[in-house]
Amino acid sequence: MLANSQQGQGSPAFVLMHFLGGSHRTWSAAVPFLDRRHHCLALDTPGFGDSAEVPGYSVTEMADRVDESIRAAGLKRCILVGHSMTGKVAVVLAARRPDYLAGLILVAPSPPGPQPMSEADRDRQRAYDRSREQAEAFVDESSFHPLPQALREVAIGDARQVNLQAWKAWVDQGSREDWSARIGSLPYPVLLVCGADDQQVPGPDEQARTTLAHFPEGRIELIQGAGHLMPLQTPQALAALMLAFAAGL
Repeated sequence: MLANSQQGQGSPAFVLMHFLGGSHRTWSAAVPFLDRRHHCLALDTPGFGDSAEVPGYSVTEMADRVDESIRAAGLKRCILVGHSMTGKVAVVLAARRPDYLAGLILVAPSPPGPQPMSEADRDRQRAYDRSREQAEAFVDESSFHPLPQALREVAIGDARQVNLQAWKAWVDQGSREDWSARIGSLPYPVLLVCGADDQQVPGPDEQARTTLAHFPEGRIELIQGAGHLMPLQTPQALAALMLAFAAGL
């Protein structure tokens, strides 16, 4: 089972996954708003957080490990919550139609097709070396608005813990993988949450055209004043949307 943190009770469970460079700690500010009503399983995907030495960095392999972890935890009814990189993982796992899946929440997700990114940006990401300076720059650019300092330090610590092989595998392979022709139309309720000031992934219109094209029951919500790191930046607003979505299932 992947490294994780678990707390709270109640069904459906939230299975919380993180952005590139994050970990289960990405959700540390949001979980206190969720765990009074729902069990929360926050996972470290292969190569990140406390799973830094776990192999398997393709989208398929990440989906395999997440599926194995959900089953090992004995969860019977879940909402998959994918953030950025793991939004793509959540959609690919949903395409398998696992028996435990009740719905999906996609937070600033990487789209099912190749993520739009210039070669210059890919070169810059590929050169990441886990130094304090580069970790700070990565977190600050992703958040757009300043994070609370304590949470900024959590994010910087996670960014410095990544396995660079996993990081580069996402930049060179995972983010380029095209699943759009393989997913089809899926019968799950989906909440897709965008940050109004997110500069890292496509905005609401493009997400509606691409990601939500696979989910007829999907809808989009926009959080004002938020960049890419909504679980750390606007945890209460994000949690409120998540709770409302779960209550409507």
